[in-house]
Amino acid sequence: MGLDFRLRILFTEDFDVRTHLGSVVRSGIFLLLLAASLYYINEMLLPKYTLKNNLWPMTSSYNQFYQMEEDSVDVLFLGSSVVVNAFSPQEIYNTYGIRSYNLASEEQSIFLSYYWLKEALRFQDPQVVVLDTRFLFPQHLEGTNTIEPMTRKCLDPMKWSSVKAEAVDAVCRMDPAQSKLSYYLTNIRFHSRWTFLEEQDLVLNQSRYSELKGFSPTMENGPETYTPYTPDGNEEAFFPPHQAMLEYLDRMVELCKEEDITLVLISLPGNTMDDGVNNMLTSYARENQVDYYNLDQKLWYDQIGARLPEENAVGHDNLWGAIKISQFLGRILQEEYGLPKVEDPQYEETREFYERFKENIALTRITDMTEYLRAIRKDRYTVFIAMRDEGTAGLTEPLKEELRALGLETDFTDKYGWSYCAVVSPETGVREEAVQGRLQLDGRFRDRRSVYSLLSTGYNSSILIDGVEYSANYGGMNMVVYDLELRKVIDSVCFHTHRSCRGER
Repeated sequence: MGLDFRLRILFTEDFDVRTHLGSVVRSGIFLLLLAASLYYINEMLLPKYTLKNNLWPMTSSYNQFYQMEEDSVDVLFLGSSVVVNAFSPQEIYNTYGIRSYNLASEEQSIFLSYYWLKEALRFQDPQVVVLDTRFLFPQHLEGTNTIEPMTRKCLDPMKWSSVKAEAVDAVCRMDPAQSKLSYYLTNIRFHSRWTFLEEQDLVLNQSRYSELKGFSPTMENGPETYTPYTPDGNEEAFFPPHQAMLEYLDRMVELCKEEDITLVLISLPGNTMDDGVNNMLTSYARENQVDYYNLDQKLWYDQIGARLPEENAVGHDNLWGAIKISQFLGRILQEEYGLPKVEDPQYEETREFYERFKENIALTRITDMTEYLRAIRKDRYTVFIAMRDEGTAGLTEPLKEELRALGLETDFTDKYGWSYCAVVSPETGVREEAVQGRLQLDGRFRDRRSVYSLLSTGYNSSILIDGVEYSANYGGMNMVVYDLELRKVIDSVCFHTHRSCRGER
């Protein structure tokens, strides 16, 4: 009895241990799955700002920063959206061999710039930091000097570390209306986005990078004329800064001194500028032994050499203005701060993308049909065409040759007033139809991930891509160009092929 009793106890205990271990394992698996699900849900619901959908593509810009090799960036740009549009790291590298990265973002206040500098120093050892001063002065009533969506756009892509935790604490202390928990569990803030998720939300690696290293210009021309700032000599004038931003600027100055980094303050053309602002910034720079360049001052603005309106370097720079101001500042970085010329594969490998990006923007300025048809004969473009009203009378034989070179086979002779639709795709070839009367052409492209619907009639043209209307809808040939590399429409134009064949947008 004694032995049998002990064996029963042993087997019972062994069974209890196995049962307990099984429960622990199952609980552990459940918690891991729960954590993974929460992570994916948070990542999925978080808004994505990329070159595809936003002029300030901070999601991919910040993600790309984390992909850079450690200690490979010599210059950092910080500041608001005007900095995003102004400084092209690739242009500076191509011209001077200086490796830089643009960490600016929309409405990035000095407070936010400070924390991105701290974050950047975890991975890079820059020699120079260039900081825009626009948000040193009051811009918003919030204690952070920027509105909550722009704070989120700047901080949400930052990796979690003690730096981000400190930044979130500071945000919620300065702006009590914000929720600290919503930064840790972003689905709390963005839970309603599940009703309009897009491809880049579901395929997360589509927002992982930006070959432009934080730069993104506008396309529009600037003003016809601009009068830069000229000092009036009022030495008593003084414009008070935002006190919290001044405190964080002081912190940036100290941090740069501790890390042996040269801090350079700048004011860009188009910033609010008068003697009061200029005197305050000049005095601060002198007292704290940092350099200050007021690029809005006529002395410096004239040296940039941007010609308005085509080369806009005022406010939010267009590509051509950004090239001028990037080359100008690159020369200062080389001559005044002795930054050496370096050959780096990270910048060599993105040269071609930068050139293609410039080609895309240049396309939006072409109004000559012959030049345009030649410019869009590229393997990365899908071209959509829909005729409205009469669109053949103005076609000359040279233009018909260019259309044939694009791959179109329709003979437009004797097709006065016909409806016409076409799709020229590097994936599926050419699809085109011409009829008398209403014509609709539907299909898929981009490996069937995107849909199109073209309509051509005497009174209307439509070019719908993924449900969005892109046709200029004027009389003649309406064309839409889609860049497969960027996954977005880059131009929409109508050539008045019933008469002049000039492009209009």
